[in-house]
Amino acid sequence: MSVLSSVAVEALLFSSLLLVIGVPVLYMTQSDPSDRRNGEIKKIEIIGGVWFHLVLLNGLLSSFV
Repeated sequence: MSVLSSVAVEALLFSSLLLVIGVPVLYMTQSDPSDRRNGEIKKIEIIGGVWFHLVLLNGLLSSFV
């Protein structure tokens, strides 16, 4: 269980790094800033959703470890 928890923590740290670095880069490189549903915004939403679920997974795993 400890190995699973450490993998989840590392995945959370990596996705946090992607959010910190990736969000400003994706915002700056938008092809059409007036379009709210462009591909860059969708990528940011996907990364944010993965990060949120990893936080929930870490919370559940921490109670067992």
